[in-house]
Amino acid sequence: MPPGFELQLPLELCYNSAAMLVIATCLSRVAGQVNPAHVSSRPDPLLRLLNDPLVWGTVGTVLGIYLFFRGFSLLKRKRLVMNTPCSTVRAAALGPVEVSGQAAGPYTLIAPLSETECYYYRLVTTHVKDRNKKQSFEQCAPFFLNDGTGELMIDPAGAEIQFSPLGTFDSGTLPDYLRHFLIRHSIPVADLVKVEEFCIRPEDKIVVFGTLQENPWRKPPEQDPVAPIGPGFLSEAAADLQHRAVFDLHRTGGSRMARSSSREFDLYPPVVLAKGAAPFFISTFSQQEVVKDLAFQSALYIWAGPALTLFCAYSLLQRVAVLWPR
Repeated sequence: MPPGFELQLPLELCYNSAAMLVIATCLSRVAGQVNPAHVSSRPDPLLRLLNDPLVWGTVGTVLGIYLFFRGFSLLKRKRLVMNTPCSTVRAAALGPVEVSGQAAGPYTLIAPLSETECYYYRLVTTHVKDRNKKQSFEQCAPFFLNDGTGELMIDPAGAEIQFSPLGTFDSGTLPDYLRHFLIRHSIPVADLVKVEEFCIRPEDKIVVFGTLQENPWRKPPEQDPVAPIGPGFLSEAAADLQHRAVFDLHRTGGSRMARSSSREFDLYPPVVLAKGAAPFFISTFSQQEVVKDLAFQSALYIWAGPALTLFCAYSLLQRVAVLWPR
């Protein structure tokens, strides 16, 4: 389902990869393909370890139990998404809601990797020294969704991102602005192995599942030009400084930022779509597609989890019985 979601996606992929490794080992064991005696007179230690039911049997048993309960978690999530009403911006009521439309806003930011004009970006970095630990950094300008009936402010903080990265860096020399950006935000670059960038650009078609709530951020009587707006949106002055930094690095002069729209936007609307009790994600998929994917994953986990646990537990008990002194 999600690509990324925050950093729920890498964890999900990690468990799925481990499950595939255990299942492949089990199938190879059954087929008699992973047999150190047939491979070499001096078997590889890793191969011998994977061939030992005490190892993959234990891991598979625990993993099967996890997949079983994960399946019910996905099933609950599917029901929550199904119960989330689809609505237009004009007819949206407070509470869980799904809206779709085009991204809009008064001005844009510069994405640090692709250097693209956007309203929101999330940069995910992977570092070697932290055992391939992923870190994320995000920034956002005032960001609205327009579906033709009205405009609704979106606060994307904490949202799961369900679309492909706009840019990826995994080898070579860091681009100048990306290096400048990472150093300025105290993100180490010496052990950097991968950077992924997720962006929401002007007129991108998106679907947002979240909680429509009253806007708790009120306009202050006096505002610093570069002070954050509302939940932490960059002000127009701060966004202009960001644009200037990019132009200066490329030696194209101090060109001013072009506003993405000549229309006026209410930066302190009465309601905002943000994270709440309901699932919160920004996607390019419709509700029907999300529900279909969740239904498949939950059924797969609920049925495959117990099967994997039973098979691995049986093999583990057989191995223990052989080793147990009589």
